[in-house]
Amino acid sequence: MKRRWMAAAMAAVMAVSTLAGCGAKSEETQAPPKVETTQAAQAPAETQAPTEAQAGETQEYGPILQKAKESGKLVAAINAQSPPWRFHKIVNGEDKLCGFEISMCYGLADYVSEKLGTKVEVEINDMTFPGVLAALQAGQVDFAPSLAGTEERRQNMDFSIPYHRSLQTIVIKKDRENEEIFAPDKGMSGVSTASLQGSSTSVTFAEQYPQANLIDYESTPDIVLAVANGKVDAAVLNEKYAILICKANPDLMIDYDLSFDIPVDRDPGASIAIPKGNEDFVELVDEWLNTILSDGTFSSYEQEAIAELDDPELLEGFSSKNILNKK
Repeated sequence: MKRRWMAAAMAAVMAVSTLAGCGAKSEETQAPPKVETTQAAQAPAETQAPTEAQAGETQEYGPILQKAKESGKLVAAINAQSPPWRFHKIVNGEDKLCGFEISMCYGLADYVSEKLGTKVEVEINDMTFPGVLAALQAGQVDFAPSLAGTEERRQNMDFSIPYHRSLQTIVIKKDRENEEIFAPDKGMSGVSTASLQGSSTSVTFAEQYPQANLIDYESTPDIVLAVANGKVDAAVLNEKYAILICKANPDLMIDYDLSFDIPVDRDPGASIAIPKGNEDFVELVDEWLNTILSDGTFSSYEQEAIAELDDPELLEGFSSKNILNKK
């Protein structure tokens, strides 16, 4: 019998309505931008550390940092349909953006505020995943978290250092576990598999399983519905999201015999993507990421995101899912 890990065996099954209640939106339209003031933006300017500009020295910045200094705003693009990274939740009757990459957006704005010596807010635009890529290439947004710095993408945008990598998992219906088409030696030949359009996962899955029938979808909820309703045989999803999906849908499971790690040269991991021509902003983002990865801030962001999912039992399982932490 093949070794298989079944996410549905996790205690206290999360209801499908819980994820739906987090506000997964139709990919047909784009959610209105959410503008919230970061802690740094709310703090009086005199409480911030002096910068060269405040000391009377002239400081030249690239387009993004110069705009942020003049307008007091950074603009981020996200696709808020992948808990625990980024998702919607109804809090006190209002739609709230949650997730550790949402916390990262605010944390980065705080850091920029400190470095520029001026109040900087972040405007977060929720859009389709293909829309995120298009907005970055067109310079309509200043940054987008959770994008892999693949060779193809680096032709059109720049990337920070990676801050997260996860296993790419294959999700199937539990009652189909022992079907011959899912035998590892079959290489998923002829298996219709749903994936996110424009994602590096789609590209690397096709490389891993060239005989599979890859079907692109514009949103992860559509992917989940497709496999749950039998429109496709399987789905390829990031491990952390797959764990949540299988917990919310007990009829689904992760087939670890078919799951795979994306080669680092094809997908270095989740990074913050930035429009080209902003080398100073990339350097600042790298500096900030190195800090939060080493001082425990990033880990605290993740713990807060799990708490927002109202399922703290997930935290222990999630803490070991960042491949970057493994030697």
